Amino acid sequence: MAAVSKRKRTASKTAPRTTPREPAVRASRASTKRPAKRSSAGGGLTAERIRDEALRLIDAEGLEAFSTRRLGAALGCEAMAIYWYYPSKDALLDAVVEALISRLPVEPSTPGDWIDAFRKLAHGYRRLAHRHPNAFALLATRRFATEGTYRFLDGLFEMARHAGLDDRQTARFYRLVSSFCSGVALNELAGLRDADRVASSPELEAEALAAREAFPRLASVSSWLEPSHFDDVFDFGLELLLEALQRAPHASGVPAGRGRAKRA
Repeated sequence: MAAVSKRKRTASKTAPRTTPREPAVRASRASTKRPAKRSSAGGGLTAERIRDEALRLIDAEGLEAFSTRRLGAALGCEAMAIYWYYPSKDALLDAVVEALISRLPVEPSTPGDWIDAFRKLAHGYRRLAHRHPNAFALLATRRFATEGTYRFLDGLFEMARHAGLDDRQTARFYRLVSSFCSGVALNELAGLRDADRVASSPELEAEALAAREAFPRLASVSSWLEPSHFDDVFDFGLELLLEALQRAPHASGVPAGRGRAKRA
């Protein structure tokens, strides 16, 4: 997920600032709707319907192909009608991000087990990437800007505080874990697309075979980088980070947890 916006909004003045390419948030203007101006073409419009249709189009056609004009055509209204609900395309994309974030789990399976809560969140984030591969780049690279995304992070940071982590520790692990999850998910999606592209092209398959024969050591290691091993790589890296998080000292100096973190 991405970083906090620098837009001059009331909410953003008090929100935590983070750097790009991590799960983050910024103050919301997306949820601020203009008074609805209804017309015969757009009489059935709502902010939620516009947002959901935007996500559907991005999923179906990709982020680069998305436009408010295309969205208006899908909704059966003029593109300008959308701006009565969202003041800009950015605000609309912010709302799409908030809708995706709302689908992430933030509660542990066992009450009080904060390591388990973070594990469930990480796996839920990866599942979201697979369910919405075209829209996932919004989560991984975009600065968040809505009240809902701030609420999500505030709850996450509150869990860390109850676990005994101070603000510096929370920020460190937040950046590490979120960067890991985003990076692995983006790499995984790219790998799956590349595998499909090679499998559908005899010429590319021949080139890949020639490369494996020319560079045997590369071929040997690369076999473990195939899409079939993505689950293992993600689990391996995530558990290393969670073990380090579990061993992190409390603000009072007492270890935050003991033993090896359980796998999902």
